[in-house]
Amino acid sequence: MTSNPIRLLISWRKKLEQTKYLLFVVVAIGVLFRVISIPLFANVPYNPVDVYYLDNQGARIILGFQNPYSQNLVTHGYGLNMFAYLPMVPIYYAPFYLLGDIRLGSIFADVLIMFSLFFIAKSINRGAAFFAPLAYAILPFSIWLTSVASTNIMIGTSFLTVSIAALLKKQHLAAAIFLGLALATNQLVFLALPLIFLYLWREHKISYLLGSVLFTAGIVLPFFMQNAFHFIYDVILFQFQRPLQSNGIFSLYSLINTTTGLSLSSWTRVTLFLAATLIAVLCLRRKTVFLVPLMGTLLFLGAFILPVNGFWNYFLPGATFLIGGIPYVIDEITNRIESQLNRRVNNE
Repeated sequence: MTSNPIRLLISWRKKLEQTKYLLFVVVAIGVLFRVISIPLFANVPYNPVDVYYLDNQGARIILGFQNPYSQNLVTHGYGLNMFAYLPMVPIYYAPFYLLGDIRLGSIFADVLIMFSLFFIAKSINRGAAFFAPLAYAILPFSIWLTSVASTNIMIGTSFLTVSIAALLKKQHLAAAIFLGLALATNQLVFLALPLIFLYLWREHKISYLLGSVLFTAGIVLPFFMQNAFHFIYDVILFQFQRPLQSNGIFSLYSLINTTTGLSLSSWTRVTLFLAATLIAVLCLRRKTVFLVPLMGTLLFLGAFILPVNGFWNYFLPGATFLIGGIPYVIDEITNRIESQLNRRVNNE
């Protein structure tokens, strides 16, 4: 009698996996939570954050066929002569700016992530694939970043998840295109390149990675060529050199500095991350099935180790890929329970 609830749980899970429209229900729930949260939390102090206002101005500047890296921007009443985001961010937001609210673009990016997580889970032959998009759909962390704080971190994450979903399904051209878009959208995506390089190398498809880089260059170079130094400082050096802020506590630099008074140099932080990357690459060489959780771990560590200021939105890409491992965990648990039940039945 004690095993009946467990058997029912396993049976329930298998039935859910076979439900044709369950994924669309999960995505609809995720969209509903994000749409409702916009008016529900409209009066939360200091939200949306400055990123939202900069993204709006960046999209407007792109629609005017101008360069956001050479413009003076305004956020929360003060001027800013820099734009710290890669070019695909304002390009992506431009049509949603015309629709009246760029947060619609952020919600659409979350939809791409939910669908991609489902196919990532299915591609590694693990059951209960819908649990991954479900976890993301109701993740308060993601809902807040999309609809309340209104950051842009989910855009690059969405392109990367689509790329990995295509890669695991052996759709190498689609994977290369979306990886190129991801690289032109978010700096953190570059941290996943060693793992993607090794994966493609073992499949003898490394030319697709070269295609991704060339595609990224085609998007970035027109902005880079206008003022190369300004562009490099805005999108790369700024994160390593900006002063430590009171709200940038989620970083190794901040942790060491506030507890010991020491300041970790950029080279020290880069060296630590390269060590973590080497370990991840060695693990991937042993089992390619670890690509998704290793990518999540590496992106998570990169967000913690590399920047001076660690903001919690930096952890969304890593958390997304770690969520992709939920079906693996569920399968391992249920398979062990099933095997124990079968042994018990055989013994009886």
